[in-house]
Amino acid sequence: MVIEVKSETIKEIAEWLDAGMLVFLHKTTGEVVNYPDELEFSDVEDMWEDVTGKIEADRDSYIAFEPMPSSQAFRIMESFIAGIDDVRTGGVFTTAISQRKLFRHFNDLLHSYPGLRQEWFVYKAERYFEYVKDEIDFAFGSDDD
Repeated sequence: MVIEVKSETIKEIAEWLDAGMLVFLHKTTGEVVNYPDELEFSDVEDMWEDVTGKIEADRDSYIAFEPMPSSQAFRIMESFIAGIDDVRTGGVFTTAISQRKLFRHFNDLLHSYPGLRQEWFVYKAERYFEYVKDEIDFAFGSDDD
């Protein structure tokens, strides 16, 4: 039996991924479980033992989600910047992401533009939602595209 994954669940998975978690969706129950991406060899590994054990015991029953690849996250930033109406501001952001440590520069710059910062959070959440939905469609073999 394959479950229908609700929008609320997709949103939850997207939020956990954006927070740096590895997320797993049980294919038949729809249960979402997660743990920190950098868990292995950390001093909090024991705190997550129940979750990791549960997944390892029945790995084939879960769809695994990993954070968005940095190349895809970069393209999302580029797309967001392309939508900035003010040419000068867009140029400042373009320069920020053309440097080393581009994600940090982008984030630091957003603090100087509170309106754009809020728009970014909404935009990024929408892109993460799409990313998770695509991963679910792929895992369940959807032919919608």
